[in-house]
Amino acid sequence: MNEKKIIQIAANTESFGLENKFPLKAKSKNKVCGDEIAVEVNKDINEMRFETQSCIFTQASAAILANHLAKMHKLGLEKVLDAIKKKLNGETGDLPIQIKDLDFLTHKDHKTRKECIALPFNAVIKAIHD
Repeated sequence: MNEKKIIQIAANTESFGLENKFPLKAKSKNKVCGDEIAVEVNKDINEMRFETQSCIFTQASAAILANHLAKMHKLGLEKVLDAIKKKLNGETGDLPIQIKDLDFLTHKDHKTRKECIALPFNAVIKAIHD
């Protein structure tokens, strides 16, 4: 595991901090480790903000999702999340979107952090559907 690279990804805090300016909101908690995330998403689902009390994997995943939300939403967030989980489990196949940081984060070496990486996606999906 390259911890410096994960920290570098997570350090993108441009979308960190809730501002109560977007109508779609949700909170999610990882039942395995206790990580928590709160998200707010705009109605066009192309911008989001987040706050976490979590590990670096959840933070990195949230930063990637925030930076690429519009593209991932067009592809289908559930489809992207399913591909992420398959990749983390070592199954063959490519992610439906080519993002270098996401490809790194979802390497099979990070399999034990699957729920941490999925947490931001689960929160945004919940915000959209609630």
